[in-house]
Amino acid sequence: MVTVFSVEPGSLASRFGITSGDIIEKINGEKVLDSIDFQALTAVKHVCLQIKKVSGHAREVDIIKPASKPLGIVLSSEALPPPRECANQCIFCFVDQMPQGMRPSLYIKDDDWRYSLMMGSFITLTNVGENEFQRIIARKASPLYISVQVTDETARCAMLNNRNAGKLMNRLRTLAENNISFHGQVVLCPGVNDGDVLRQTLEDLYSLRPHTLSVALVPVGLTRYREGLHELSVYSKAQADDVMSICQAFQERSLKEYGNHFVFPSDEFLSITNTDIPQADAYDGFPQIENGVGMLRLFEDGIITAAKASYEMAVKERTVCIPCGTSLAPYMRQWVETYAPKGVDVNVLPIHNHFFGHTVTVTGLITAQDLLEQLKGVTADEVFISETMLNDELTLFLDDMPYSQFIEALGIPCRLIANNGESFYRALRGNL
Repeated sequence: MVTVFSVEPGSLASRFGITSGDIIEKINGEKVLDSIDFQALTAVKHVCLQIKKVSGHAREVDIIKPASKPLGIVLSSEALPPPRECANQCIFCFVDQMPQGMRPSLYIKDDDWRYSLMMGSFITLTNVGENEFQRIIARKASPLYISVQVTDETARCAMLNNRNAGKLMNRLRTLAENNISFHGQVVLCPGVNDGDVLRQTLEDLYSLRPHTLSVALVPVGLTRYREGLHELSVYSKAQADDVMSICQAFQERSLKEYGNHFVFPSDEFLSITNTDIPQADAYDGFPQIENGVGMLRLFEDGIITAAKASYEMAVKERTVCIPCGTSLAPYMRQWVETYAPKGVDVNVLPIHNHFFGHTVTVTGLITAQDLLEQLKGVTADEVFISETMLNDELTLFLDDMPYSQFIEALGIPCRLIANNGESFYRALRGNL
């Protein structure tokens, strides 16, 4: 059952006397467990709600409506409980590589199909029992976002350290048979699930098209906190080149047979292999942007758009320092050389990640202490700080140093930059 938080004025629910605090127990005779059930069961023409009023009286409400028209009911936050925890011990898990003493939210391992449907988070399906899997099918939960890693049963059980992990392909076939689509993710570990193993994984996923919508290839992220964990290494250029070759072969095949690319290397693979950023049409609408696939292209395109729109705006002449991850630095230097307006002197400073280790190269995992250490002696009128380095409230770095404390310690004016090319270019010009 779910509780009504509020009712939109003038809505169907309002006209039928549904009010805040009402408890919806069943819809069309089916129990309502959460907001997923509510959304699925009310997306029909005839909706029969069994309600318990705040007074305790039971009531039945029959509503005839267009199938796509919402009832105007906002459910309480309890209608979607906190995400279920992951049941795996993946050999590459980034959470297991976090140092102790950081804020609790950084240690959460979630693996919940409901959040996958609603928010696009990736799931393994290993903690989904048969009854719950049938609920996924009954609710037509599509598209889902699946952490595949590898399709071979034995190899997947080993990578996820879960005896239930080998059921994946059977479940993906069942989803496809029931017209449920999914996006896939493959976290690649050198010598574990790349090479011929990757070819077979992609072949298996390709066989489920068109229900396999896309697949992202992401290199494993390793920190220096791996004592007692499975021995893994980062990708060399030669190893990454092989991954890119496999990816390209499947892309060419998919373009001929389906007219789209199907599989995408993450931007990290572009960096490792020194590959130029593909044009936007190579990303098929950016279905895997949250996986770091196409962010470089969107960023540069944003710069180009903003440069055209801001051509006649005044430029604030000054010296700017841009600290960023070592993998982004070559691209950032190229953008600065190409697009920085005259009168703005820019120093791109690659930040080596001492906190997590040199194998961590992305901007979003840079800490305040590494910034302060490596910005010593830098002369600039302004320092750009990417919002990806901070929490959602833009108040704390990953090492829990408040942003306000960082600014005071640095002693140089800072400007927070949203993670898009438009904001970056306006900031370069000194515009708000």
